[in-house]
Amino acid sequence: SVYFFAAVNVAKLVPYFALGQFDASNLATSAALAPLAPLATLAGVRLIHHIRREVFYPLMYVLVALVGAKLVYDGLIAL
Repeated sequence: SVYFFAAVNVAKLVPYFALGQFDASNLATSAALAPLAPLATLAGVRLIHHIRREVFYPLMYVLVALVGAKLVYDGLIAL
């Protein structure tokens, strides 16, 4: 539910502050990209109505897997 995700995101604030993730550069980037979030959401909603589910969901799973693999790769390289 929305309350669960809100609680999880609030709980993440302390570690993010402790790791120094809230610097001016990251906050400026977040502020610049924030207006695009609703537009991207609307684009996704329109896209799902124009593409068959049998195509859309496998495509999204592949894209999420690729992004996840890239994050794991970056994490391993940084060790």
